[in-house]
Amino acid sequence: MKDEKLIKKTTEELLKKMTFKEVTVEVKKQQASPILVVSVNIEEDASRLIGQSGSNLNDLQRILRLLVSKQTPETPLFLLDINGYREKREAFLKELAREIAGQVAKTKKSVMFQPMSSYERRIIHLGLAERSDIVTESIGEEPERRVVVRPYP
Repeated sequence: MKDEKLIKKTTEELLKKMTFKEVTVEVKKQQASPILVVSVNIEEDASRLIGQSGSNLNDLQRILRLLVSKQTPETPLFLLDINGYREKREAFLKELAREIAGQVAKTKKSVMFQPMSSYERRIIHLGLAERSDIVTESIGEEPERRVVVRPYP
């Protein structure tokens, strides 16, 4: 409970300093997970905070983690979401992964995703882990690391 209050307060203060006025911050514990979800709703143009493919959102999350870590001995795990972007992105990635896996199984040709964050790569890997007709692997170096879906040998 203490961590949730600290994260909420820090998030509100940071966004206020960034001149965002109409902001609602809610911190919830994820089901069956130690990760907290920081849901931010912004009336103003949230695309500035989210950025292309969530790049600004990831950077803002890193900044928040640094600010929180300076105020507590053990930094709690949390995920920042703005206007439901991560939730929508996760649903999109799961659907895309299913489509790509079907294509790879059918054509027997590998498909490479665009570079993405470790969080997004994990969504792809977990989403396709149950399939026995394909395999996934991450290749490359950050920030160009990406998922490749291959037919099972």
